[in-house]
Amino acid sequence: MGRGRRGGPKRGNYKNHGSRGNKSTRGGGNFKNKRKFNQDRDEKKDDTSESKRQKLQQEKEAVPIIEEESSSSESEEEVKPYTQLLSMFKSSSRAQQVLTSDEEQSDDEEEAEDMNDQSNEDYIGSEEEDSAQDDEEVEEDESGSSVGVADDEDIENSIHEDLEVESEEEEHSGDEEEETLSTDPFHLHFDREINENLLEILTSPKPYETQELKWKALGRMVVHLPTKPEKNTSQPKPTLLGETIESYVIPGSLPVLKTGIPLSEYGVKLQLCSNLDTRPLSDNKQTAEELLSPLQHELFTLANEYRDVYYPEMNHLNNDEIRTVYCLHTLNHVMKSRDKVLLHNAKLKKAKENGVATDEIEYRDQGLVRPRVLIIAPLRNSAVKIVEKLATLLLPAKGQIINKDRFYKEFGEEKDDEGKAETKKSYKPEDFEAVFTGNTDDSFRIGISVAKRTLKLYAGFYKADILIASPLGARTLLAEDFDFLCSIEVLVIDQTDVLYMQNWDHVLHIFQHLHLQPREQHDTDLGRVRLWALNGYSAHYRQNLIFSSVALPEAAALFSRRGTNFAGKVRIENAVTASSTTVCRVLVQLPQAFHRFPTPTAAQSADDRYHFFTKKILPQYRDQIMSNTLIYIPSYYDYVRLRNHLHKEDYNFGQACEYTPDGKLAQVRNRFFLGKKRLLLYTERLHFYRRLTMKGIHHIIFYQLPTYPNFYPELCNLLQDAFQNPKYRGDGSQTCTVLYSTFDAPRLAGIVGSQRAAEMLTSDRPVHLFVSGGS
Repeated sequence: MGRGRRGGPKRGNYKNHGSRGNKSTRGGGNFKNKRKFNQDRDEKKDDTSESKRQKLQQEKEAVPIIEEESSSSESEEEVKPYTQLLSMFKSSSRAQQVLTSDEEQSDDEEEAEDMNDQSNEDYIGSEEEDSAQDDEEVEEDESGSSVGVADDEDIENSIHEDLEVESEEEEHSGDEEEETLSTDPFHLHFDREINENLLEILTSPKPYETQELKWKALGRMVVHLPTKPEKNTSQPKPTLLGETIESYVIPGSLPVLKTGIPLSEYGVKLQLCSNLDTRPLSDNKQTAEELLSPLQHELFTLANEYRDVYYPEMNHLNNDEIRTVYCLHTLNHVMKSRDKVLLHNAKLKKAKENGVATDEIEYRDQGLVRPRVLIIAPLRNSAVKIVEKLATLLLPAKGQIINKDRFYKEFGEEKDDEGKAETKKSYKPEDFEAVFTGNTDDSFRIGISVAKRTLKLYAGFYKADILIASPLGARTLLAEDFDFLCSIEVLVIDQTDVLYMQNWDHVLHIFQHLHLQPREQHDTDLGRVRLWALNGYSAHYRQNLIFSSVALPEAAALFSRRGTNFAGKVRIENAVTASSTTVCRVLVQLPQAFHRFPTPTAAQSADDRYHFFTKKILPQYRDQIMSNTLIYIPSYYDYVRLRNHLHKEDYNFGQACEYTPDGKLAQVRNRFFLGKKRLLLYTERLHFYRRLTMKGIHHIIFYQLPTYPNFYPELCNLLQDAFQNPKYRGDGSQTCTVLYSTFDAPRLAGIVGSQRAAEMLTSDRPVHLFVSGGS
């Protein structure tokens, strides 16, 4: 078969990630050895298709205007979202086949059936068959050799076997599905419609009421549940599409931690349970407490019920446990969605084989586009850990990862970096090494499609089940296309604190493009799209999982304002005890003065902080005795504002930010150490990315409390004599000044503790003094 070089955008564009823009892969297998059918079977199919055409024609002539009467009975306001989608997809031949021409659909399916004995309705299988071969061709065109872990025949045979096994399993599990509908959280959440009363509550200004709960590992939890409606005896109104739904979604209730139950009874696929249990001779009957740690068990209990979760206590010690939880949950969600589509495809195929008219059979099991899960991660090394965790949970011993070599080549650590890692001194903190070890590129995106024994990397965005992207990588794509975000059902934000250090506006930009009306159809069968997705209610079904190392007000606001999940929300809020405060880690004998300035609102706090600092704090540092002062500034906007003020007032100062070149940065540090620069402006992002050991600090001013509580003792301990200029060693005149307001409560609590922070915020005294170190 001839292999032509594909033209188009470079590798960085999402369209080049394993997909072909001008080739439709729906309903056509690309196996090299296609089965041939004898002449007798062809004649039988011709007779069958002719009889089906006559039967369908008679049925249409008998009832020509039923659909017109039902559609005309609906008001324009009720069908508005549905008619907008129909008008948008009017020019697409696929939409016309689904909605207006059942006869042409049956003819096309019978003709395609002669070419391949696989189910033409199985859009997942057909895309994987074509994309597996396409990826191998693209790699040979670009690099001259295949980078997959298997050749074309092995990949095609593996996927072919997967589809045959899964189709047999789905036929046998059809009866079992009815039993699990009433208990499986997946079916309870996504297979039911939302009633009008609950919809009014979720769109109201105060949709939730809060309750508190305490578990052993998670601690104090603030549970947000939909407000209970007023007692109303009237029947709920039908949905916008005019259909009466017998069962509606159930609003969330207080979570209950189950114990002594096997993990499979939580609704987890047996394949995932067996891969999670690494013990030999396992019978897949181990309880969730045996397979998961206490933290994992409680987090998975919340996530499995599709509640929104905000967990701000992630660190470099438990991040692997948390990553296991959300990877297990997302894989379970994708596999259940895929199995449901395969089961309905098998039922439709069986109905056609039995001569049953399929125009009256309706299965709603898909979204407007295929991607269901979006994982936002800050760096490429995070994406590597996520993919490895997905492969560990999904693939058995004989599983395959397609495009594995290419993935590690682009996302793995480069050889030069490995050499530097071996020779560099180990003086960085452990949390720094955990974040910045490996490939630290912050612009990437990758699509992943999931099969039973295959994990395909670099799948096209509209052929992928899981999308992993950085905020910068996603935003560069959103300028061209945002349709891939319209059917996200599970959204995971990993290492939110690192994303905050990069650019928080990129994260907000992604949330603004979720669940917008798609501009193209992308081979979507509108007859299979769920009604709540067509009506525009996807935001109420989406689950948000946010994990962070510190409590960020910006992340808390995103969690509370950008999520209206009817299953409820759970926010972890644990008090900081006196034994875990970071102010106790200051080793040098240092007086620390905390100044509280008044401010009425959070929006005005930046101006009030600037005026308080320039009028009451900064004039004290004009004296010669207050030289070698470092001013720590978390916000870059405050940094620019202070820099302009110091220029205007002719202060002798230096500046060090994340944009300062290395040569100039080294020069400024040397002059500050020698005392030639009396003041030094130092940004938090520079300290986060470099963790520099600033020498020569004699006085330190925290213009605002650090985002990370551990930064406070790190910087204060730089005032030890070992880092001082020789002329200042041993004089004991070092000072520390801190500015804070009532809106800095989370940062203050992380440094001095929750109880002491509450006293400082409510006290009549505006200044509080701490003295550390000494004998």
